[in-house]
Amino acid sequence: MTFPSSCAPLVGISRARLPAWALPDGWPTRANGEPLLADLAFRDGRIAALTPTDQPTPGLWDLAGALTLPGLVEPHAHLDKTFTIERCRPAQAGLLAAIHAMHEDRRHWTRADIQRRASAALARAAANGVTHLRSHVDWFTADAPDAWQEIARLDTVGITLERVALVPLPLFREPAQAEAIARTVANSGERCLLGGFIHSSNWDAAAMENLLCSAARWDLDLDLHIDEELSEVSQGLTWLADHLSRHPFPGHICCSHGCALAAGSDEQAAPILRQLAAHGVTLIALPMTNLLLQDATFGRTPRQRGITLLHEAQAAGVATLLGCDNVQDAFCPAGSYDPLDTLACGLFSAQLSDLFDRQSRLICDRAALTGSPADAAPFAVGAAASV
Repeated sequence: MTFPSSCAPLVGISRARLPAWALPDGWPTRANGEPLLADLAFRDGRIAALTPTDQPTPGLWDLAGALTLPGLVEPHAHLDKTFTIERCRPAQAGLLAAIHAMHEDRRHWTRADIQRRASAALARAAANGVTHLRSHVDWFTADAPDAWQEIARLDTVGITLERVALVPLPLFREPAQAEAIARTVANSGERCLLGGFIHSSNWDAAAMENLLCSAARWDLDLDLHIDEELSEVSQGLTWLADHLSRHPFPGHICCSHGCALAAGSDEQAAPILRQLAAHGVTLIALPMTNLLLQDATFGRTPRQRGITLLHEAQAAGVATLLGCDNVQDAFCPAGSYDPLDTLACGLFSAQLSDLFDRQSRLICDRAALTGSPADAAPFAVGAAASV
């Protein structure tokens, strides 16, 4: 690899090995099926040309076949909780114990504390190549918490930052309150979504109806913490699939976790996945925290992995992503804000294959996160020069 002069503007890169999923149809391949290397020319921060090549192009930075990805996407983080592990350790294993420990730590959540921790997280993500990050922010009442406004004020260090209001499902039980929450989120500025924590411990079909209806009225996309449990009695995704078959949602929906799909049979999961695909719903798997928190009991080796049905979802045509979820807090004591670490965890936990050419999309596919066709081709002429 030949490095360019540190003083010269980067006008492009030569002989980059791009993943097959990100290349246009008809891109030439080698005899072994691998895509031909690519030249990318840049102009004014955008891609000006994309061409196949075998030889280095004078004036461009020669990568000599180095693997090259578009800017990385972190589809699911928790900037309000991050970096609290030293003062916030759950007394028992599992998701609900972590939630309890997090509530105990909230007394420390001053504006300065949130700003310090969340800023450090964004800096780490940016250093790891993340260009788009979506953070869920816990709401504990119908009023926006301090963290909601504080995270909006952060210096995003070049990252496109989205906020999701993570609201416990029971707060949507009353239609007027559901409407008020949605109105607050809609009036919070750009890149804000409505979300909810949906679990068998708080299941309420009427609240789900109010959640979706209020989001639709206020033109909000959804990102739901749904069925984060290995339980055959979870109803969230089953209800959502049935609801969408009768009442299509006008915006985009992401479903995060979906662990319960792995607790049932393939026959139970198949119609749910078909409906999710038909309505453009994205399924976000969180392998690190779900491996840690699902089927979890102190002193007992887990028997189940806790990860959702990635292979089956992809086969059904469901857009899929991988996220880091919690980083160094009560839910997960480790984590790095590096999507490559998340992909490596997915490699082992979900037994992914064709990691670079196919599955690297799990940490790069901005269109799967936003639902916007404009984000679908990261190396297209006119796209941001983010590699």
